[in-house]
Amino acid sequence: MSEILYVRHGRLHYFVRETLKRLRMPAMHASKVGDVLVAANLAGIEGEGVSRLPYFASKISSGLINSNANIRLTHQEDATACLDGDNGMGHLVASRSMEIAIALAKQHGVSAVSSRNSNDFGMAGYYARLALEDQMLGLVASNATPTMVPTYGKDPLLGENPLAIAIPTTEDLAPFVLDIAMTATSRHQLEDAIRHDDRIEKGLALNANGFSTDDPKVALENLRLLPLGSHPKTGSHKGYGLALAIQILCDVVASGATTQGAQRDVAGVGHFFIAIRLRAFGPWIKFRNKIKELIDHLKTSPSTGAPQIYYPGEAEFDIEQERRATGIPLDFKTQSELSGLAKQLDIKDSWEHLIEGRK
Repeated sequence: MSEILYVRHGRLHYFVRETLKRLRMPAMHASKVGDVLVAANLAGIEGEGVSRLPYFASKISSGLINSNANIRLTHQEDATACLDGDNGMGHLVASRSMEIAIALAKQHGVSAVSSRNSNDFGMAGYYARLALEDQMLGLVASNATPTMVPTYGKDPLLGENPLAIAIPTTEDLAPFVLDIAMTATSRHQLEDAIRHDDRIEKGLALNANGFSTDDPKVALENLRLLPLGSHPKTGSHKGYGLALAIQILCDVVASGATTQGAQRDVAGVGHFFIAIRLRAFGPWIKFRNKIKELIDHLKTSPSTGAPQIYYPGEAEFDIEQERRATGIPLDFKTQSELSGLAKQLDIKDSWEHLIEGRK
């Protein structure tokens, strides 16, 4: 096994689908999860991509995630809806929830959908981007297992609680896609630092004794992440406040698990989705012209420390175009884990199919 293996995205999707099918997930659902995981790898967000497949396989095998969940609508009122995920894969619950939000926004202009009894859904930006094809703005938020130490706190009481906003632009521009965690760093960034044998900046995470650490292994072992802003004097109340607001939307409003309950083996994660049909606020051509004018103003302004000013989603869009052409890189650790999973599930032919299509 070479240290870095470049594989075609279509073959990687096939491997994910076959793995989940072997775990008794319906083929259509397995394919959808594959869409989300591979999309993360295409965007360069390895920590939310196929490296997570062994983790999800373990959860399914141990009965902590329902591989054949009955995701159902439990309440609808005009432009709002509530879903129960039946402890299914978060990728499926979130995809279905955003599809409903888009359908409701087509009727009402703006919609909001909550979902409960779900699990980690990976890359939040994927679901926000689903709204773009219908010339809509998509907003997605989720709670998560507690890893954030609140401002003035000592223990992790809130999750990374991601927020994603996707806004269409024009055909010659990458879409605007903001996808952020409410913590100063994230689990997948720590994993990336470990892969590259890097240190992290102090002020991002704490060790077991509550002191700042620059060792990503120590940070990952303890998962005591600081809010965006890191310190009260540098605005940590902003990251903490946003995380708490998302917790209220995805827990209290969605009637999901409580923050304390999210520490159970069964995650009980909640999500929240908003879709806005932009044509409901004025002519589409006016919106296109205004957003292009705004982005052009940013891109033509002087920059320092980089060749130009970038807007959210632009770098990921460029990485995706490159990886579609040159292949998705899998590091040695991910290769080993996926190969081991294929052996464990007796789908070695799917693994061989993947590596035969290497770039």
